[in-house]
Amino acid sequence: KALPCFMLRIRIPNGILNSSQLRTIADLTQRHARGIADLTVRQTIQLHWVTIEALPEILETLWQCGLNTMGACGDVTRNVTGCPVAGVDADEICDASPLALAATQALAGNPEFYNLPRKFKISITGCRVWCAYPEINDIGLTAITRTLNGKSETGFSLRVGGGLSAEPHLAARLNAFVRWNQVQPVITGIAELFRESTQLREHRERARLKFLFLKHGWTADDFQKELEQRIGFHLDPAAPEPAPDDVYRDHIGIHGQKQPGYCYVGAAVLRGRITAEQMRNAADLADRFASGELRTTNMQNLLVVNVPRLQAESLAKELDAIG
Repeated sequence: KALPCFMLRIRIPNGILNSSQLRTIADLTQRHARGIADLTVRQTIQLHWVTIEALPEILETLWQCGLNTMGACGDVTRNVTGCPVAGVDADEICDASPLALAATQALAGNPEFYNLPRKFKISITGCRVWCAYPEINDIGLTAITRTLNGKSETGFSLRVGGGLSAEPHLAARLNAFVRWNQVQPVITGIAELFRESTQLREHRERARLKFLFLKHGWTADDFQKELEQRIGFHLDPAAPEPAPDDVYRDHIGIHGQKQPGYCYVGAAVLRGRITAEQMRNAADLADRFASGELRTTNMQNLLVVNVPRLQAESLAKELDAIG
């Protein structure tokens, strides 16, 4: 009789990964997942055909290399997504990846948020093209700059209640400018509001945050009032924010970084499916041509960052050669 198999998602906050971690995932994929993994739309890496007997080894191995699966599935906070070229994109408003990592630290594995009404999705991005698709997240924070008392300040627009599935709903933008130091209290406040909503626990099929707007008559103003009461302070009014052009938002190809003399190289991964051998080869190439730093994207692709400009074309050819 065949043993039951499981799917396992590896949490990769903001898609930030190094070559050693990718090599470890490749080894686990080879041993326990028939040699095939998937890059997901939430920047995780997903394994299939995992047996329950293999789980202790997989979890321990991931833990040792700085990765885990906590909160990657279930009625918890899913992988916190962000721009995969945060910190290197020459055109970004800001590097918001520290906020994505902080939100992960606060919510993932936290027993206070292990019994939410349903899955809970967060994106935090400083990218001008909104590659993390904030409109379809429960919380979407997008960087914006305003001028206050003659000084420029970077903060975030706040959208809540986005989601697709059978009843899609684009996230409602609140009348709020969220300062950098307010991001974490706001995220925690929304997570608490979601957790304690009795309305959303009546029907599992209608338990996502978006159903406060779709089925229970909430407005953006209603939500903001509840949020501000919970966090104990008022948010400044929103600043004007231009929406990005409705174009393909991913970061594939060869692009110059903000760091002079360096590029990032984004490789398309067909349907997001990647083999253990391809992962090992990509890790080796990241070490050979760059600093060993890779990123996963919301469109299921893989990037190598901090590539010396003179090496970029050669790396692109090598990535093409491994498929």
